[in-house]
Amino acid sequence: MGRAEAHGRRGHAIKGFNARAFYEVLEQVVTARNVTWRELARDTGITPSTLSRMARGKWPDAAGLAALSAWADLNPADFVFRAANTPSRDSLGAISRLLRSDPNLEPTAVTALEAIIGVAYARLSQEPF
Repeated sequence: MGRAEAHGRRGHAIKGFNARAFYEVLEQVVTARNVTWRELARDTGITPSTLSRMARGKWPDAAGLAALSAWADLNPADFVFRAANTPSRDSLGAISRLLRSDPNLEPTAVTALEAIIGVAYARLSQEPF
């Protein structure tokens, strides 16, 4: 993989941490919980300006990252790049476990989402489905 391609796949990586991906998932959680960024700041003790800087690719200190991770129920380790020879996690299995634990989804909805995600993953990933 070329340097430009690696940069494109990794977004804003800080010492192996994909800050851009973390921010994007955090943004999804904010939207899903129907809260404002200001409410997130208040709930976590993070300043609104820190959240604005994160949107532009800057990063909070370790305590800020911990507070945001706890609030959003995210594991920062999930956003760290592994060495090329390290086996990847079962992404589809992890997604399936999350969908099946969601009390807002009926079993038929989970099955439909798994099928949609499986097809999309097979089409867009480098690994066969």
